[in-house]
Amino acid sequence: DMRWAALGVGASKSQTVVQVVLPAALTSIITGVTLALARAAGETAPLIFTALFSPFWPNGIMNPIATLAVLVFNFATLPFRPQQELAWAASLILVLLVLITSITARTVTRKKKY
Repeated sequence: DMRWAALGVGASKSQTVVQVVLPAALTSIITGVTLALARAAGETAPLIFTALFSPFWPNGIMNPIATLAVLVFNFATLPFRPQQELAWAASLILVLLVLITSITARTVTRKKKY
């Protein structure tokens, strides 16, 4: 175990965590965060049933606000062309956000060649 090896050669616990454990676990941590963000961006059905659509502009952090996924659903089901176009734009934004987070995670966790 690398942690015990670092402690065995005289590294302190904080040095072991920062220089051994964290670099070894960084790839898994970033992958988990990326998957969580992608999953949260794609979870539309629970949001539609629980949040519905809040037309209010938020005045504070605890006030209701519509999510992007709910906005896409509500605008896509309307018969008006401008709202449907906004739904397509919001869908594109969601897809791009997931793509950017995935690419960022891949770039950060890439193994460096020396």
